[in-house]
Amino acid sequence: MSIVATAGDLPLDCDDAVLRVLTHRFGDGLVYLQDAGERHAYRRAIALGLVGHDGYLTPAGRALANRFQ
Repeated sequence: MSIVATAGDLPLDCDDAVLRVLTHRFGDGLVYLQDAGERHAYRRAIALGLVGHDGYLTPAGRALANRFQ
C-alpha cells in the first residue's frame, strides 16, 4: 500500500513509515506492529503524539490515519 500525502497534510517529521504504522490497528484503535522493523516508526508516532504510551491511537493519530487510509 502506498500512502501519498503533501507536506501540509502531515505533522512535522511524519513520514510514510509512521503513517503505515497508524493504519495497523484494531477496531478499538490499538496499534500493532506487523514486524520488528516497524518499532522505530512506532516510537516516532508516540513522540509525535499520534499514538499514546498505552498503544492506542490518540485523537490526532486517528484523524490522520483516517485521512490516509
